[in-house]
Amino acid sequence: MSSVKGAQAISRTMQVLRAIAGKQGFGATLSYITLRTGLTKPTAHRILQALVAEGMVEKSDNEGYLLGPECYMLGVIADQRYGLSQIASGTVARIAAKCGDSAFFSIRSEWHTLCLIREDGDYPIKTHVLQPGTRLPLGVGGGGIAMLAALDDNEIEKSLAANAEERAKHFPGDERADQLARVAECRTLGYGINRGSVVADSWGIGAVVRDDKKCVLGALTIAAIASRLQPDRQQELGPLLMQEAAALEEKICEAQRMRR
Repeated sequence: MSSVKGAQAISRTMQVLRAIAGKQGFGATLSYITLRTGLTKPTAHRILQALVAEGMVEKSDNEGYLLGPECYMLGVIADQRYGLSQIASGTVARIAAKCGDSAFFSIRSEWHTLCLIREDGDYPIKTHVLQPGTRLPLGVGGGGIAMLAALDDNEIEKSLAANAEERAKHFPGDERADQLARVAECRTLGYGINRGSVVADSWGIGAVVRDDKKCVLGALTIAAIASRLQPDRQQELGPLLMQEAAALEEKICEAQRMRR
């Protein structure tokens, strides 16, 4: 019986951490955490107090909760094992060199994307919207579109619902219908196109990267000023990005198989 209770406590703690991760950068309020996890406020509050004491969570200035320094340290250690940044860095640098614009590798974090790597090409005018550490809702940006489109329809609906408040606050012109249209386009083309949904003159294209279980792991993205990503260049760079994504998938899957 005690082992069942212990497993339940761990499960609830992970739910709280994932809810906080989904709002990282903004701060997850107690109300948001209870809404996302289904936990009562007293239960969620007890878990949060324990996580704060361990350094896994910290309070933000707006009375919300953020992932703490101990989460970062565990992430650094995990990256040494999984090595996604190391595996993907050569691919991202090669894409940037080929296209001359900025290239990125982002990973999925529940209903968000997190930028891990950025490499700039030699074209002098760059877009600076996406930087390592930038977190965006799934469906926002070229990589976010590619990741969202790769989910099944039920997961897409969950993602749109989970991010509705955040999108309304930070991307008020980006409606649900716009996101669904980009998903449909991505499924047809094989790559997602962002036509300035984050910043007007910053466009991007993205291709999904899956793990060895065919789950959405992340995406490769090219971003540039709008004049650099018009239809003719989209048609040139989209297939290139898909090829690079497929090759990166193979490298990641091979690394995952070797660890087993």
